Amino acid sequence: MNAWALLPAFGMPAGELARAALVAVGLIALLGAAEAWKRIAHPPVEWTRKLVHVSGGVVSGTFPWLFATHWTVLLLGVSSFSILAVAKRLGWISSVTGVERRSTGELLFPFAVYLLFAIAHGQPVFYLIALSALVFADTAAALLGSAYGRHTFMVGEDRKSLEGSAAFLLVTFLAVHLVLLLAAGTEPAASVLIAAQMALLVTAFEAISMRGNDNLIVPLMTYYLLVKLTHNTWQGIALQLLVQLGLLAGMILLASRTRFLTLAGAIAAHLTLYAAFSLGGPTWIVAPLLTLVGFLWFQAVAPPGQDESGPRHEVRQVFYVTIVPVLLLFLDNSFASFAAKGHPLGSHHPFFVPFVGAFTATLSIVGFRALRRRRLPRASAAALAGVLAWAAVAPAALWVGPRGGGLAFAVSALTCLLALVLYLAGRRLFHPQPATKWDLRLQALCVALAAGAGLPFAIAAAVAP
Repeated sequence: MNAWALLPAFGMPAGELARAALVAVGLIALLGAAEAWKRIAHPPVEWTRKLVHVSGGVVSGTFPWLFATHWTVLLLGVSSFSILAVAKRLGWISSVTGVERRSTGELLFPFAVYLLFAIAHGQPVFYLIALSALVFADTAAALLGSAYGRHTFMVGEDRKSLEGSAAFLLVTFLAVHLVLLLAAGTEPAASVLIAAQMALLVTAFEAISMRGNDNLIVPLMTYYLLVKLTHNTWQGIALQLLVQLGLLAGMILLASRTRFLTLAGAIAAHLTLYAAFSLGGPTWIVAPLLTLVGFLWFQAVAPPGQDESGPRHEVRQVFYVTIVPVLLLFLDNSFASFAAKGHPLGSHHPFFVPFVGAFTATLSIVGFRALRRRRLPRASAAALAGVLAWAAVAPAALWVGPRGGGLAFAVSALTCLLALVLYLAGRRLFHPQPATKWDLRLQALCVALAAGAGLPFAIAAAVAP
């Protein structure tokens, strides 16, 4: 007799609560087993953490067949988060919370499962693949990297290893390929290419994640990529993979030949360039490439001083420099995917001009700081940086892009000028130290405000008959 038949019916409130209670009991027993193992055998904390991580992931993999509504999973997620948060603060459950490095991974895991369940509702195969990338690939990377990692690199305060990333790449490839081939019936050649593309992308994101935020980023990114790639032809996926490999090789070469990027910074930069190519198209990559050239030129003209972060740019710098244009890129891609057929917001790329303007604005701020290091007066440095940044990026990017004309040039120039003015005002008001976290946040905020100011004009131009 099927044991599940003894429970109330699937989808009914009583059935949801009964199944949630069984899952809760199982998770509590799992935590108890990990804690007992730690106290009796004294294994490394990373082992007990990964035991809970993998076992909890396996239990979570059954959710599409256990629960009909996301509210039940949310209840479990909030309960798990609350227990772990209190335990972390009080020093309890050291088998999970006793890791020495700063990490919020165990707290993010329940919400990652909930968000994945909510957005992947009705697609249990994609749910399983995304969860497998988080559970099994992440565990392989952590355990094998800590045991055999000899070639390490820093991501902020976290230390990663190339060996761990290689393990993550292999396990992710197998998880995606085998499930697509066996459970989804995907054609073998397409399955291999999709798995290779996803493994490379997700591994890159995992490699630059910090403080356990890969527990949130990896499953959601895996699901997003599955949705995008499974609708593409194998020829299109092959082209995307070749372009990404070329961009990754180029950024790693730049990091090795110059002191502009760290290895982690190079991985982050290649992801930005690839996102522009993949989500926007070949013409969208012109603006970030020209901005990168501009950064290199400004650094050559005026190298950073000892009071700044140094000549090598980490993931943090790349993130704050690119966050605004990348969000605009995702908005444009989302409207193109979900807007009604023929709708101007879906077909005329209204976010392209603000996208270009955001890059010119960021370059103008960096240029201003560089020219100030050359002892130029404040007003002269601001004016020259703004003109050089706009001229270096906007004309070529707008000329080859989907949106051109006088209004596009005016909006990009306005974005560049306004962001620089806001940044100068912000520095006078808040006095952040150059190149610190707060200075980078000020830069991103000013660019976001300036791009937002120009966005209505770009949208008006797009929807105009």
